[in-house]
Amino acid sequence: MSHSLTFPGDAAPGFPSIGLTVPDDWAPLAAPGAVLATGKTVEPGTFRPNVVVAITRFTAGYALQTAIDEVTARVEALPGVVEGGREAQEVLGRDGYRIEFSYPDERVGTLMQGVRIVVVENGPVADLVQITATATGSQALSLWGELREIQSSAVTTV
Repeated sequence: MSHSLTFPGDAAPGFPSIGLTVPDDWAPLAAPGAVLATGKTVEPGTFRPNVVVAITRFTAGYALQTAIDEVTARVEALPGVVEGGREAQEVLGRDGYRIEFSYPDERVGTLMQGVRIVVVENGPVADLVQITATATGSQALSLWGELREIQSSAVTTV
């Protein structure tokens, strides 16, 4: 005897539905591993500031602290990293976390990133949602507030 499993379904619920509010000069991007991504319109050949949403699935009960420990360890391992701050912060209306940092990049000089994470429990699974903003160091001087606003605009229906 056999039976069927489907995605989405009871045993494998769909990912959380995520929405971002972006300025008019931002457009959708296709980014590997992302469920949603957007980038600012820039001159050709210029690094495109972006916000990328990725979701990683775990079994129910996956703890936010585990995610925090893993993200901060990855950040701290970056050669030349300079941390800009970290704190508990509401993400998608739930308890979440934020870390911001910069590091040298041989292609663009310095990259600035801000990562916000939250765990969304959904029946038999827990989905780790990561909302990452990225810009060059020089772009961040004028755009970091805009990138943070886009991250803060994130909403979910699950």
